[in-house]
Amino acid sequence: MTPLMIGYASIAAMFVILMLGAPIGLAMITVGFVGFSAIIGLAPALGVLKTATFETITSYSFTLIPLFLLMGNLVSRSGIAADLFRGALRLTRGWSGGLAAAGMTASAIFSTVSGSSLATASTMTRVAYPEMQAHGYDPRLATGSLAAGGTLGILIPPSIALMLYALITEQSVGTMFLAGILPGVLAFVLYTITILLMARIWPPDATLAPVAEVEPAGRFETLRLFAPAILLFGLVMGGLYGNFFTPTEAGGVGAALALVFALWRRVPSAELVAAFTETIVTCGSIFLILIGAEVFGFVLSTSQLSTALVDFLNGSGFGPWQVLLAILVFYVILGCFMESLAMILLTVPIFFPVILANGFDPIWFGVIAVVTVELGMITPPVGMNLFMVKSASRGTPLTTIMAGVVPFVVTDVIRLGILLAFPAISLLLTGRL
Repeated sequence: MTPLMIGYASIAAMFVILMLGAPIGLAMITVGFVGFSAIIGLAPALGVLKTATFETITSYSFTLIPLFLLMGNLVSRSGIAADLFRGALRLTRGWSGGLAAAGMTASAIFSTVSGSSLATASTMTRVAYPEMQAHGYDPRLATGSLAAGGTLGILIPPSIALMLYALITEQSVGTMFLAGILPGVLAFVLYTITILLMARIWPPDATLAPVAEVEPAGRFETLRLFAPAILLFGLVMGGLYGNFFTPTEAGGVGAALALVFALWRRVPSAELVAAFTETIVTCGSIFLILIGAEVFGFVLSTSQLSTALVDFLNGSGFGPWQVLLAILVFYVILGCFMESLAMILLTVPIFFPVILANGFDPIWFGVIAVVTVELGMITPPVGMNLFMVKSASRGTPLTTIMAGVVPFVVTDVIRLGILLAFPAISLLLTGRL
């Protein structure tokens, strides 16, 4: 077999193994090692496996990943999410659909200190869903809005997905974070509008989202509830863009401040241990995927697969936008079966040369890719956020969650169209930086 044939066979073998349920990190390492051995030889492949593992684990660039993960895990266990929801309720008091809008607002703010879609969906469902149930909310609106709100966690900075995209494409982490702010705000606004429309016209039933009676609170009380998250976000992002911190230092400062908040709120020691344990487990999974991506990348480079793909598309007569749309459709389909970070680490090394060859801005494409991955996270039948909300809501049928998330899927398609039509939304702040 030629190196190019081995490259194609490796891609096919990868997806077959993933369909069988193998962990993506192990699948990438196995296929990458076997494919590289077939092209170069067993001894060089063993050397690559050793060096890729060592270089990935000891890379200073990747040290920010556990720090930001720890910050999010400490925040989620310190009661800040519940405070955000209570504070948001004061802002949406008296609205039809106000509880769902408050849940979306709290999800957006929580995303600024979480960085994870699944963590945001899980945490906010545990906080907000019982309150919606108590006020007689239709489960479709309640669970659908919380599943959609969770997707904000991988777009609004500090986003783990944008961070990994920046690291594997050698872009600036700070620039990628900045590029995600306005698309994240756009998502929040469109989601909130969707909630208010659902509460009024889908279906025309007053019991879908009854007005919740919430005790009024002064401005200072509302600000107090929001203060920890705002302070944490302001310190991390302000220090990063004020050139006081590197990205790694920003993650360290954020994790330290989150620990201070947890200790100040007297979080039980068992919860603190759980936060550190969850961080270690998640980091192990991510770093295994990173090692797999490094090993698999050697197959892509030595087989010249990416170059062949670029040449094929150039000779096919497809225009740049047709190529981009085909990639995005692939992301939506893949998102139904795979977690967001794994999708980015598996596909970006393949598609990134194609994007550059077609003249697209790499920062803009990073935002578009993450937005499309978000869409896959809530697309029925097997969007990952749907299962996370089902687990956290304890007993809500999956079909109910699927029905409730459909309007938000439509909203995401509209948002994706807006971002494709107006790249300046993603690039405006980066240009000013």
